[in-house]
Amino acid sequence: MKITLYIAIIVLSITFPVLCAGEVMDRIIAIVNDDIITLKEAEKHVRVEKEGRFVSINEYLTNLRLQEKIDLLIDDVLIRQQAKRLKIDVEEKEVEAIIENIKKQYLIDDAELKQKLKDDNISYEDFKLGLRSNVLKGRLLNRVISPEVNVTEQDLRQYYDKHKDEFIDEEYRLQQIFVSGQRPDGQKRATEAYKLLQEGKSFEDVVKDFSDDTKSSAAGGDIGFVNKVDLIPQLREVAGFLAVGVYSSIITTPYGFHILKLVEKKKGETITFEMAKDAINEKVVQAESEKRYKDYIVKLRKGSYIEVKI
Repeated sequence: MKITLYIAIIVLSITFPVLCAGEVMDRIIAIVNDDIITLKEAEKHVRVEKEGRFVSINEYLTNLRLQEKIDLLIDDVLIRQQAKRLKIDVEEKEVEAIIENIKKQYLIDDAELKQKLKDDNISYEDFKLGLRSNVLKGRLLNRVISPEVNVTEQDLRQYYDKHKDEFIDEEYRLQQIFVSGQRPDGQKRATEAYKLLQEGKSFEDVVKDFSDDTKSSAAGGDIGFVNKVDLIPQLREVAGFLAVGVYSSIITTPYGFHILKLVEKKKGETITFEMAKDAINEKVVQAESEKRYKDYIVKLRKGSYIEVKI
């Protein structure tokens, strides 16, 4: 069984005074050692965190003060600088693999992902840079923090006993009706599709008339078998409670509206502690490392020249 880290895209942009036609006057807003942060760089900054969903800028940045936003940018610059000093790098193929995993989790294709990014005013290249920064951060943590984390056999056993559900290998064969959130009438269209299902219309017919998932619609919405850990939390939670032959209510995700039908379930045996031990250790170390991350950033800041110019 694999334990997958889920990824969410968080766009950090900062609102500043603008010129006519919405053009932003570029200028330096911060100096971090030998690097600078400009106004335009702040606007397009992409920060990727491991959550289970796409998080909108408004949701993430609500009530954050301007200084806090700049602090996040500075932290990212410090991480990149330290990674460069330690010769930590990320290959292009690794970033592409992460992107493929995102598309699989959200049940979308390449065109749909790029459209979502476009709608959020994120270029594909900036998106990839954000992913690369996140991987760099993880590797830096592993290099400078994780070796200091001491996890005992008892710690691992306690985690295993408390989270045994995580170690049951389970796959779902699903059918899906997907209504894109880009449609102005998306919610209404999804509600209409759900109403037709309740009235007895076949799932396949509703897929044909309503689903925007062109890849699966030709097969009656059948997306095949998906491992539960590969589904984003919103879909995984619902799929786990469905009985075979039963369809869900409308599930809202950042991409739109989903109705899932469980066709078949494959439930494997619980992975033994010995088989799961390495994965548990990685998870526990990561959690502890994140706790220490803030302390590490404080140390980097103390040894750096930082000047905020706004």
